[in-house]
Amino acid sequence: MVDDDVTLLRATAAILELEGFETILSDTAARAIEFLQHLPVAAVIVDIFMPDQDGMETIGQIRGRWPDLPIIAMSGGWRTISPDTILETAQALGAQAALTKPFDRQALVATVRGVLAL
Repeated sequence: MVDDDVTLLRATAAILELEGFETILSDTAARAIEFLQHLPVAAVIVDIFMPDQDGMETIGQIRGRWPDLPIIAMSGGWRTISPDTILETAQALGAQAALTKPFDRQALVATVRGVLAL
């Protein structure tokens, strides 16, 4: 999971770990790509707005190198752009699912299970 908001990363990881998932956390897109090169990953959750590299570019990189890796995009929107518009764009770039921030535990778990077909 990659998001520049470390508090959200930790909270989301705690929820997923309580549900039996293992998590790998990254606060930068570059570090997330590095993890993907060296660690087995079943799915990636990517925030769209990050300071080092935006999630759209990250989704493109992941899709280009790991075409079958499930991607979940997440966003709370940005200024005048709605989260729905942003997440639709992310799905057009290759994300299989999307979460609108703030999301609840049930939505998170259902989305992760959905992309993993569990």
